[in-house]
Amino acid sequence: MLQILEGIRLIEVADWGFVPSAATVLGDWGADIIKIEHPVRGDPMRGLVTSGLVPGAHGVNFFVEHLSRNKRSIGVDLNQPAGRDILYRLVDTADIFLTNFLPAARRRLGITYEDLRQRNPRIIYAKGHGQGQKGPDAERGGYDGCSFWARGGIADRLTRPGQPLVQQRAAFGDFTGGMFLAGGIAGALYHRERSGEGLEVDVSLLGNAVWIMAPDIVAAMTYGFELPQSGLGGTPNPLVNTYWSSDGKGIVLMMLQSERFWPIFTAAVGRADILADSRFDTPEKRQGEGAALAEQLAALFATRTRADWAALLNASECIWAPLQSPAEIPDDPQVVENGYVMGFDHPAHGQFRVTASPVQFGNEAPTVRRAASELGADTEAVLLELGYTWEEIAQHKESGAIC
Repeated sequence: MLQILEGIRLIEVADWGFVPSAATVLGDWGADIIKIEHPVRGDPMRGLVTSGLVPGAHGVNFFVEHLSRNKRSIGVDLNQPAGRDILYRLVDTADIFLTNFLPAARRRLGITYEDLRQRNPRIIYAKGHGQGQKGPDAERGGYDGCSFWARGGIADRLTRPGQPLVQQRAAFGDFTGGMFLAGGIAGALYHRERSGEGLEVDVSLLGNAVWIMAPDIVAAMTYGFELPQSGLGGTPNPLVNTYWSSDGKGIVLMMLQSERFWPIFTAAVGRADILADSRFDTPEKRQGEGAALAEQLAALFATRTRADWAALLNASECIWAPLQSPAEIPDDPQVVENGYVMGFDHPAHGQFRVTASPVQFGNEAPTVRRAASELGADTEAVLLELGYTWEEIAQHKESGAIC
């Protein structure tokens, strides 16, 4: 893919998934990413999977391989003056500084926007956090399961009354928020190109959820009541529903303009007789008998395999999708042809695959230029680039400022 950010350097001082995922996207676009980690502990994400959370991981941390591709890792203790000096010298060479450290930690370490722009007025300073940069909870930590999923209303709308709370999938809010942060950084780079000025960029998990939940929130503000929770309200439009094939696989129909699609759909599945049935022969009758129509379609789809139905539906204009599991998605022909999964030769694990960030430039999918680094694997190389001598590097290792 066209490396539109080639020559742009980003310094990542961030842990977990949300903010590092923004750097992952920018790395896919060609930026030089230097990830600063504590020389002993590293990013906590390094131990999350292999510590037992995912049985059968066999020492392979999929999160690290996905999030830290196209990045260099250096182990630096920012609590030590020598470690902060390394960071400051990196900032002098950087275009973007990216962090999820809370305000108190940034003030203590001297890495606020005010601190860093004194050294580099052109720096793009981007931060991501839980609840927004203002208000009573601005300095509180947050994960996407709380700030995004719960506080942002998503869990409420997906959980049926009286049922256990629907839990989000891993890093669900993190990765969407990371895309927003990457987009904001790109916008700030464009602003700097025109004005010569650096800029502060801010994205929160709560703000991410408020945007994603906009239809529900705006409807509630406009009408004074909330839209139905997912799974409620029956099937007023049987062409927006999920059906099951004879081999137990799901078929999701999504034809919102039902009167436009009824003739197309019935012709595609060989059931033009449905529209001639006196119970369903007018738009009013079809709307009033939605449940009965859905029952007929459920019985119809149960007579053939999903592959059979796919051939018929794909030969028409019908809008539908197979209900796929994560294990099926890498083999989806659209995923394969468009490069939404990237394969590369991993130096430790052989052939390895990760998912691509979704933006493509020049009609080409991104690629993995380098596999995720071990903690501190690139420390010496980066410090040599900054002008440190081997003697200074050895002294810093001896003091524990680097690894």
